[in-house]
Amino acid sequence: MIDVKKILVIRLSSFGDIVLTFPFLNELRRLYPDTQIDYLVKEQYSELVRLHKFVDNIISFSDNLKDNLNKNNYDVVFDLQANFKSSRIIPSNRKVFNVRKETWKKHLLVYTKINLLQEPIPVYRKYLNALKEFNSTAKTEFSNSAQKLSVTDYVSGKYAVLSPSSKHFTKRFPKEFYVDILKDANIKFVLTGDNNHTDKEICGYLVQNLKNSINLCGKLSYSELAGVLKDAQFVVCNDSGVFHLAEALGKKTFVTFGSTVREFGFFPQLATTEVFEILGLKCRPCSHIGRSKCPKAHFKCMNMIDNELIKKRIMRCEE
Repeated sequence: MIDVKKILVIRLSSFGDIVLTFPFLNELRRLYPDTQIDYLVKEQYSELVRLHKFVDNIISFSDNLKDNLNKNNYDVVFDLQANFKSSRIIPSNRKVFNVRKETWKKHLLVYTKINLLQEPIPVYRKYLNALKEFNSTAKTEFSNSAQKLSVTDYVSGKYAVLSPSSKHFTKRFPKEFYVDILKDANIKFVLTGDNNHTDKEICGYLVQNLKNSINLCGKLSYSELAGVLKDAQFVVCNDSGVFHLAEALGKKTFVTFGSTVREFGFFPQLATTEVFEILGLKCRPCSHIGRSKCPKAHFKCMNMIDNELIKKRIMRCEE
């Protein structure tokens, strides 16, 4: 086995992308059980990284960090961000392995609909492929992650989690549709979201219109969110960070996909996950990350999803 004493992993943001590094961290620790693993991330995501039990030290990102990193004498650096910001602070004279993002192929698919990603590589596997370049014995399968969870007093008994929002409009299933699907459900729903105006507005609307629901939007830390997800019967969400965290915890999940597609690598990895999307829509994908509004003004990628089908699948899970 290659003698490695100190490793630096760089992934600055965001929620879902960081969670998708967890299988990479699992395999890194399997290969190097006694090695120091440091993780460089933006400050607002430090607690999210702290969920993973195999990270020894968390380093907060800053533009003038390079000199301090040089002093740490890392044997190898894995740049899983692979952009201008991360490249600027990589320690000098170190072995560096970058994730291959193929962003140009994503843009080609969005703007010309020419698809060179017909055999898409999941994002978590792209991270593991960077590890395999360094150590050919690395495995590239998806793995669940044992996490440091927090127990809360907010919820008890049998419940499901509904995380109805997302950063971008075109990745949000309409809140009115959730009411139509879940208003007659026989299980309590716990609403989760970030502490921002959009998430609060959506969750506020839903808690008023779903008789058996609890609104925890903006109230949970990352470790508390993970704890709430872990104890849920199942999770209902959009293509979002919560979706990836639910899969990392091995949860049964119902997820809607709007403007984004599986070719971008963020598609489900668990056989138990049920996906709802409109295949064959000519305007889809309209973005590789999401948009603030539908560029065609019809939002067919979400509006055409069969609400009754989702309702039937969820009702079957309640039984």
